[in-house]
Amino acid sequence: MIGTESVCTKGHLSQWESQKCHNRMPWSNLLLAGAVVFSGINFSKCLRFLKHLNVPAICPSTFSRIQSAYVVPATLFTWDFHQTELLDQYQGRVVTLGGDARCDSPGFSAKFGSYTLMDLELGKVVDFQLVQSNEVAGSTHMEQEELKRGFQRLEDAGIHVQTLVTDRHGMVKKYMRTEHADKSHYFDVWHLAKGVSKKLETSAKKKDCQDIRLWTKSAVNHCYWVAASSGDNEEMKEQKWKSLVQHVANKHDACEYGELNGDRQWLREGSRAHKLFREVVESKFLLRDVPKLSPLHQTYSLEVFHSVVNSFAPKSTHFFYPAMMARLCVAALHFNENGQRHQAVTKDGDLQWKLSYPKRNKGEHAVVKPCKTSITYDYVDILKLNLVERRLQIPSYTAALSDGKTALGYQPPPLTSSYIPVNKEQLVTTRRTRFAR
Repeated sequence: MIGTESVCTKGHLSQWESQKCHNRMPWSNLLLAGAVVFSGINFSKCLRFLKHLNVPAICPSTFSRIQSAYVVPATLFTWDFHQTELLDQYQGRVVTLGGDARCDSPGFSAKFGSYTLMDLELGKVVDFQLVQSNEVAGSTHMEQEELKRGFQRLEDAGIHVQTLVTDRHGMVKKYMRTEHADKSHYFDVWHLAKGVSKKLETSAKKKDCQDIRLWTKSAVNHCYWVAASSGDNEEMKEQKWKSLVQHVANKHDACEYGELNGDRQWLREGSRAHKLFREVVESKFLLRDVPKLSPLHQTYSLEVFHSVVNSFAPKSTHFFYPAMMARLCVAALHFNENGQRHQAVTKDGDLQWKLSYPKRNKGEHAVVKPCKTSITYDYVDILKLNLVERRLQIPSYTAALSDGKTALGYQPPPLTSSYIPVNKEQLVTTRRTRFAR
């Protein structure tokens, strides 16, 4: 903000400010901090962008204070209100949910894990839980804890979950089997087919086994066919899946597929390629999960939501717990508003399509995808309204920070709280490097 004072020749004092303030806080400071979070950008990049334009802006410490005192609480309030309205629609209904976890960083040392529960029929995010790795025994235990909290949240709201579709996470399988045996637990077909495809590709790289690669796509298609054609008949799913071993060797008189067109490169029964193919298909761990393949609902929408989360909370950027929670709320609001957009049409009323070359096909087979209608951001108007309203209600930084901690609820201690304190000056004096000059 820029302010000037001028005195005319008659001695009149004139004051001018480039923008309005509220108790000495320029409104642009508040709105800039909110816009950074609501758009999902990184503040350091935003600050660098404004610096290159020679536009004065708030410093990182000011942004941090405004974010903690006003932006995060306003975002949490907006999501809580939206979630309450959403859950009220499920009262007295049986719900089919999909669940999947997301780590905040690539690799095996995640700090945060978020678990999303989505209504697979309406395509709406009904709940998500954020867990820090030091709240549980380790980062691998976060997914189960997140699911527990998610179910508890829905039970407290009076929501009856009948069916849950997830990936094949071992701890989740045991938890559902022991703690929620009354619920139907299915596995997403894409996750299982992806695992089968990777194992077959690995087997195809071995000596005299390259013909396995010719059957990888067929095995993936077989996964979907088994799930879609068997309903809830678990025994039939297993038998249909195991028939693939005979099918690739051409050892059957007839099947539900019908006549095959063209010549196929069959795997000779007893050959090394056929044995490795059988090991993958008839793996005891795989046969244990095939009967649980979901015949109808899949978790594709959850993968789409995770891509939305990546745009608001990139895995390459570190966020503290309150900021991560706020960005997850914004991502959920964005998805619930735009997740079910219709296909766009031309001026003549024809459906719009776009050409795409899937990476997995390596340019060999092009496909068309529907063009959706434009994205809307009506939820941002509500966020900004609640942000300004919070500032008007709590103009004091100290009071706003205290109230913000209450609104956030339990906040896990930093990971460094369990570390042994060290003396920085001592480390500096003992530091050695082979590149020192």
